[in-house]
Amino acid sequence: MNRATLAIILSMKIWTYKRPFSAEGVNGLVTTIATLEDLTSILEIDGVEQARDVYRYKGQRAFRNNHLTHVLPDGRRLDIESGYVGWFKTQIAVRINGRLVFESAPGQTIQWPPSMGRTLAPGETLSPEMIERDRAEEDRQTEQFKRNKPSLLFDVFIALLFFVVAKMTNLTTAALVSAGAGILGWIIQRITRIDLMGGLATFGIIMSLVTAGFALAFQDDEMVKMRSTILGLLTAGIFLTDGAFGGRYLGRRLVRYMPHPDTSPGRLTLGIGMVGVVMAVLNYGVAKVFSTDAWLFYTTFLDTILALGLTFAVIKWAMPQSRQT
Repeated sequence: MNRATLAIILSMKIWTYKRPFSAEGVNGLVTTIATLEDLTSILEIDGVEQARDVYRYKGQRAFRNNHLTHVLPDGRRLDIESGYVGWFKTQIAVRINGRLVFESAPGQTIQWPPSMGRTLAPGETLSPEMIERDRAEEDRQTEQFKRNKPSLLFDVFIALLFFVVAKMTNLTTAALVSAGAGILGWIIQRITRIDLMGGLATFGIIMSLVTAGFALAFQDDEMVKMRSTILGLLTAGIFLTDGAFGGRYLGRRLVRYMPHPDTSPGRLTLGIGMVGVVMAVLNYGVAKVFSTDAWLFYTTFLDTILALGLTFAVIKWAMPQSRQT
C-alpha cells in the first residue's frame, strides 16, 4: 500500500455527528466529523459556518476535545466544547460568557475513552517528552504492521480463496483447495523465510480440513445449518483451552495484531472463546426457530456484524488499562 492510498484511507469519514442547540436566542448546529486520523468540529449559526476546530490524533496517546469560539453580534462570547462520550457518540457543551447554557448530554463528562489515552485539559499541551514517546510508539506500530503484513495478507488470501471456490463449486472443494494453498504457503515460507504463517493461517488450514470432513460426512440441510454451531463450539474449545494456559499459542499470535503489545494473550483467547460459544448458541437458535431463508440472512450478514462487535469488546477487555481497573 503506497502513501497516497494510505492517506486516502485515513481521511475517509468514519462517522458524522450532528448536535443542534438553542440557548438564549442562539440557534446553532455543531457537526463533528471523525476520520482515522483526526476529529473535526464545525459550528454553524443560522446555517452559516462561524468556527471550526481540527484535532489530529493519529499517533498520539493523549487527546483533547475540540473547542469552538465565536463572538455574537451583541458582543457575547460563545464557547463550545465538542468531543466523545464513550466510543460511539459525541456530545457538546455550550457556554455564553463563561456560563453553561446547554448540554446535549446533561451531566456527562466529555472526554475520550480512557482506554485510548488521557484527555488533555483545556489549554494543556503535550510536553516534548510525550510527543517523542508518541512518535516512537507510532513508529513501533508501523514497523509491527510491516512485519505482520505478509502473514496478514496470506490470511486474507486463504479466506477469499475459500469464498470464491465455494461459490464456484462446493464447500468440500473450497475447504480442500484452501487447505492445499495453506500447505503450499508453508512450503514457500520454508524456502523463502518469508513469514506467511505468523497469523492464524495454520489454524485456518486445520479448520478448513475439519470443514471438508464435515461436509463429506453430512449432506442434510439441517446438518449443514448445524455446521456453524459444531465448528463454533470446537473453535471456542480450542481458544478456551489456549486461554486457560495463558494464550501461549493462539493468544501470542493474535497479540501481534493488537495496538498494545502488552495486551493479555490469555484474556484475549478466553474472550474470543466465549464469543465462539455465544455465536454457536445463537446459530443453533436461529436455525431451529426460524426458516431457512431467515437463517441464510442471519449467517450471511448479522452473524459477522455481531461477532465483530463482541470481538471489539473482548479486545478492550484484554487491553492493559482494563486489567488495572
